[in-house]
Amino acid sequence: MIRTERLNLLPFTLKQVQAVLNGRNELEEMIGSHVPEEWPSPAYAKKLEAKIEKLTQTPEASQWSRIVVDWEARQLVGEIGCKGGPDANGVVEIGYGIAESFRNKGYATEMVKGLVEWLKQKEAVTKIIANCLETNQPSIKVLEKSGFKQTHVADGLIHWEIG
Repeated sequence: MIRTERLNLLPFTLKQVQAVLNGRNELEEMIGSHVPEEWPSPAYAKKLEAKIEKLTQTPEASQWSRIVVDWEARQLVGEIGCKGGPDANGVVEIGYGIAESFRNKGYATEMVKGLVEWLKQKEAVTKIIANCLETNQPSIKVLEKSGFKQTHVADGLIHWEIG
C-alpha cells in the first residue's frame, strides 16, 4: 500500500477487479469503503476484462494498478497506475482517474505525487512519463503541480516526464 496525507493507494487485485464486475457492494465489503455510483468511469470499466486476464496470468502485476481510497472518509475516489509496469528500458507511463464527485479537491495531485515517490524507489524504474489531451486542463494542472515537465506535443497529446 502507498499512503499519502489523505489517501491509501491499494493494489488492485484480481479479486477486487472481479468484485467490481460483480457489483459495487462486493468491492465495498472487501476494501471497507464506499464506492461511488460513478466509479468506474465507462472508459476505465472497458479495461477491467483485460485486467482480469493480465492478473490471472501475472498476479504480481496488481502492484502497478491501484484503487485510491480516502482512508479517513472511507471513500473510494479513483484509480491510478502504470500502463503495464516498466518496459525493457525501465520507463513507466502513469494514468489516473478521479470519480466525478471528487474532482477539484486535490486528490489527483496527491495520488500522482504518492505514486511517483513510490516509483522512484523501484530499481526497475528509470523514467516516469504521462500524457494527456491538449484540451484536458485539469490533467495539465495535476501533472504540472506534481513536477512533470512537458517534453513534446503530438497528435493532440501533451507528453510529459518527471526526473
